[in-house]
Parts: sequence; C-alpha cells; structure tokens
Amino acid sequence: MGKAQPFAPSVVVLTEEPRVLEPPDLSLDGILRRFPGLAAVEALGITGSTAAGWGNPYSDIDIYAFSDTECELPMDDSVETWRNEDASGLGRVNWMGRYGDALVDLKIWPRAAPRRVLASFLDGNDPELIEVGYMMQDFIYRVSVIQPLRGDNFFADTRRLIATSTYPGALARQLKVSAENRLNDVAGQLQAGDTLGARLAAMSAAGFVADCCLVLAGDLCRSEKWLLRRLDRTPACGITVSEYCTLVLDGPQQGESYGDYARRIAEWVRATIIRVESAVLG
Repeated sequence: MGKAQPFAPSVVVLTEEPRVLEPPDLSLDGILRRFPGLAAVEALGITGSTAAGWGNPYSDIDIYAFSDTECELPMDDSVETWRNEDASGLGRVNWMGRYGDALVDLKIWPRAAPRRVLASFLDGNDPELIEVGYMMQDFIYRVSVIQPLRGDNFFADTRRLIATSTYPGALARQLKVSAENRLNDVAGQLQAGDTLGARLAAMSAAGFVADCCLVLAGDLCRSEKWLLRRLDRTPACGITVSEYCTLVLDGPQQGESYGDYARRIAEWVRATIIRVESAVLG
C-alpha cells in the first residue's frame, strides 16, 4: 500500500464579494452603459425575483433581451457566456457576469421565442397536459412578469399571447393530476405503515394543489421557493399564507402522529381539489 498523500485543497477567488453591496442602475441608460451591444435589440426588460419585488442584496439581476441579430457583449474576468438550444432548436445566448456589485444573468432570445414556446397552445390547440419542459415553463413565467425597458408593445403582445393561449389551463390540469397522484401515494403508504413517506407525499400534494390554485388565479411562477410569497400576493387563489403554514408547514400538532398529520393534509388537498375542479376542467 502506497504512502498517503497530503490533502491540501485551495480556493481561487476570481471575484471577491464586497461586504456592502450597492444596487446597480437598472434604468435603460444604466443597462446600456454596461451592455452597449444591447442598444439595437427590439425588446429588453428586467425579470425574475427583482421584477416581482422579491429580490434581496444577493439576488441575480435577470435580464431578457429579444433580437434576431448578433449582439456584442462585454467580456472580463467575471464573465461566462455560452449558447444553447432546446429540443425544438430554439436557441439563446447566455451571459453571466458582474454589473457593479451585482451578478447579472442575461439571456438573448430570438424575437419569435414566445410564439414558438407557446405554439402547442395556440390556434385552437388545447392539449390535456403540458409537454413543455421546466426551462420553457420558467421562460413563459418570466416574460409574463417582465418590467420592460424597451419594447413595451412587444411585451404587451406577449402577455396577451399567454393569456389567450391554453397554456395556463393545461398547466393547472397537470398540477391537479400531480396532486391526485400524491394522494394515491399517501393512501398506499399509510396502508403499508410508512408514515414517514406518507408525510412527505402529503406535503408534496399540498404544494401541487396550492400551485394549481395560483395558476388558476393567473400566477405562472414555477419556482417552489416562492410559494408563500405567491400566496401572499394572490388572495384570489383562495389559500392564505397562514392557512398553508398551519396545515402543511408547521408540522404535526401536539399529540398528532405522522400518520394523522398526513391524513389531515390529504383531506385538505382533497377538499381543495373539489373546490377548484370545475375551473380546472374548464
């Protein structure tokens, strides 16, 4: 057996994080000073948590641009850039790097991207469930909440395209089916005595049905971490933050077993599905 080699890991700091973060100028003029190559794009806006009002000092700044021409982007030690495309051939340019103290995630899409992503939900098409992957679902949400810096008409037309498509209805149906599948898991796990599995399955069912209610109320966000913020800003969904926390996130009540806790959540999920079923089925 050979002699053990010493383990001496090292860390190379490419860009040191400042102790006090100053938010960058997110006006059109400010963005164009950092990204002069975006001056010719047809549409440009801020999206993600910053646009939703949920950003924090360490949040990325998400920028979407739409153009059919090549854009020259700044390059420095903080930057990574690459191109990729989905299975349909829809491509985009990705740029990640620093703008002042903030990290920017910039994506440049072709102008036809919204219509291409929504194609299976337009012109009378109404699939029972969705086959659009998570990345494109996230794209649809982000263009629905974008804060335009340029191209107001482009983004208004895109929001109308989403609203008149059958995408929201198909997404709601998919979430309802996912919640029902988790309820089946809960029933089987409880019968098998797997109360730990049943607890998690019930909590998952609750997340799906809450998401379904939010989609029906017009909130298309796809990130689980924002569920409570979404409930807080969307009272029309019929579920309050207090209700969801008490029923799902606060855990078993005093003296309540994991199995009874799972049953309580499952009953709430079932009642919520019944409440919204007519809206889901259209």
